[in-house]
Amino acid sequence: MTDSPPARRPGRPRREESGEIEQRLVESTMHMLVEHGPSLTMNTIITASGLSRKTVYAHYPNKPALLAAVVRHMLGYALQPLAVPPRPHWQESLLAFVEQGLAEVCEPHATAMRRLMMLNPSFMEEARPQIEQVVVRRYLDPLTAYLQSLVDQGILPDQDVAFAAESLTSLILSESHRRFFQGEADNGIDLVQLNRHARRLTALFCGGVASPADI
Repeated sequence: MTDSPPARRPGRPRREESGEIEQRLVESTMHMLVEHGPSLTMNTIITASGLSRKTVYAHYPNKPALLAAVVRHMLGYALQPLAVPPRPHWQESLLAFVEQGLAEVCEPHATAMRRLMMLNPSFMEEARPQIEQVVVRRYLDPLTAYLQSLVDQGILPDQDVAFAAESLTSLILSESHRRFFQGEADNGIDLVQLNRHARRLTALFCGGVASPADI
């Protein structure tokens, strides 16, 4: 008969357990924010997480502390660069990139985070450096590199590719702003409408970078 391992004495959870608890809390809160918005209560969060009240408050003493962790978690999702998909023609590759970008900035989690930061400006100030980092790493860097490759191949004329990439990124992000402030964000994403908008943006952008004007 084998001896069973000794039971661990009660006390502080191990670092691995603590990390799992925090991840569970943050993810539960993130999903509940989409459903309930910033009016979400700690009681609702505790119920959704399946954890005890004591455990939840041991990790986050109040709702603002937990919501701040949620904002950081949501931003952390987008730190990987968004690849420009390979297509037979460069315009099609940019269209696919724009479609992915629009889908991301208009998704429910992004809307929930925007509403949360609008209602609590301290979250916005705290998250601003990371938001800028996400925009640069997720959109600007891969887009700038792709446009530079088109210039190097002679497909596009020589131009300020960093400015061009920043302009297209601003157009993508502006759709999220428009939907939010016009009250369309809570109606879900109309993929047909989003694709139509992506085609308009891409056509406008490609026409500009293909024939840059000297002003």
